[in-house]
Amino acid sequence: MNQILIIAGKETEKENLVGLLDYYSSSQIFYASNSKQAKELIASETPSLIIINAPLPSESAQDLAIFMTQRTDASVVLLLPESYRNIKEYSGEDYGILILYKPFKRSEFERTVKFAIAFENRIAKIQEKNKKLQKQLTEFRTVHRAKCLLIQHLHMTEPQAHRYIEKHAMDCRQSKLEVANNILKSYHEI
Repeated sequence: MNQILIIAGKETEKENLVGLLDYYSSSQIFYASNSKQAKELIASETPSLIIINAPLPSESAQDLAIFMTQRTDASVVLLLPESYRNIKEYSGEDYGILILYKPFKRSEFERTVKFAIAFENRIAKIQEKNKKLQKQLTEFRTVHRAKCLLIQHLHMTEPQAHRYIEKHAMDCRQSKLEVANNILKSYHEI
């Protein structure tokens, strides 16, 4: 389930945005009226989409948007008044912030939200692949360390150490990582 965080200074703005998100009714929607509440929410929740409706009372919506891109993996959509269009400081492209100027058409908002969620989903898949690769790398290093110990202490060649770990894993119905960890333990390397 996607989590969506709406940050808007006024209750009516929040209600209007929730109404525009009716397609995402299965999503869990959180609301904050200022940056302090928003920062507290992201400490305990992991939204996949953050929508910031500018201006916010007594704080910069752009600074909050930048903060959110640095502290979360969520896609960030910043809704700015049309009068901000030509202000160079309100360019969020360098941070991956999607900017939509108000007033906007419902179709523009829906397209922006769909793009933001699709982008976040792609990032999530990349992060999942990265975790798998990190795990494989850790396992490879552990098995390699175990092979080095077999070579050092039992004077095996690298192919012999490799075969020893594989055979022992098959015979004992363990993974190569478990066998490698047992070898490291037996030589007090863990």
